[in-house]
Amino acid sequence: MENHMVWKRNLDLLEGEEYLANNNLALVSSKSGFDDIIKKYVYISPSLIENTLKLVPGLWKVLNGTGIDLGAGVGAVSSVVAKINEVESIYSLELTENCVRFCHPIIKENILRSKQHKVISVLGDFDNIQLEDSSLDFAISWDSMHHSIDLPKTLKEVRRVLKPEGYFVVVDRGYNNSTTDEEIKRLGNIVYDKEFLKKSYLPVDKILTRKLNGENDIRFREWEESFVNSKFKIINNALIKTKNQRNVDLKNDASIPEIFVDYKLGGYMQQKNIYILKNTKHN
Repeated sequence: MENHMVWKRNLDLLEGEEYLANNNLALVSSKSGFDDIIKKYVYISPSLIENTLKLVPGLWKVLNGTGIDLGAGVGAVSSVVAKINEVESIYSLELTENCVRFCHPIIKENILRSKQHKVISVLGDFDNIQLEDSSLDFAISWDSMHHSIDLPKTLKEVRRVLKPEGYFVVVDRGYNNSTTDEEIKRLGNIVYDKEFLKKSYLPVDKILTRKLNGENDIRFREWEESFVNSKFKIINNALIKTKNQRNVDLKNDASIPEIFVDYKLGGYMQQKNIYILKNTKHN
């Protein structure tokens, strides 16, 4: 008996390098258990996910009622959010089948124990949320929105299922506004080294670029323009950084308040650009 719901998925995405790599990584790491899944897929512990979210003023209190975690991966963020007493339930929506089938049960059981029923695992994609209009109190995404193949479409879909005045918490990466188009292109063409391929259980002779792996590099102003154009109101914004010399020296040029932590945030650049967005009333 399956332990998850199945929604519509864009089948073209299942042929991409990103999907194939993630599906493979999820399957292998699930066989080793909770600690290996967190280490190899999430890069940050559940307690530090919670700590990071709480650093942004006002964020924790908007997570209440019924919500959805978009691009939920192995379900770690969903499970952390579900620990909040005021959260009734959260849909943990993920495209990658092995994440949902094999990793979600392990992650939910370890983080939530008797409350794991609060996380509703869903195999699907965030451009096809099979819920009624204005049915959710909040949405959250952690390092997933930059993987959208059509960000305006994705944001429109999120806004559709949120109640008027509902909240969307976006945790992602961001580049300085001064970053040139040439640099953005260069970043996309970076080829992963053999160590990355090995850790991802991919052939070490595989030629895999960041762009092919679904990485889209977005400048701060582009994030903000996308949110505003999609009729979200930006309530708060903070840039959380792992404290190292590079991050201390390289200030952002978008006037985003910076908060330094003494632990690794995981992911490229070891920093998280966090927005609290509020849905405006539907037209």
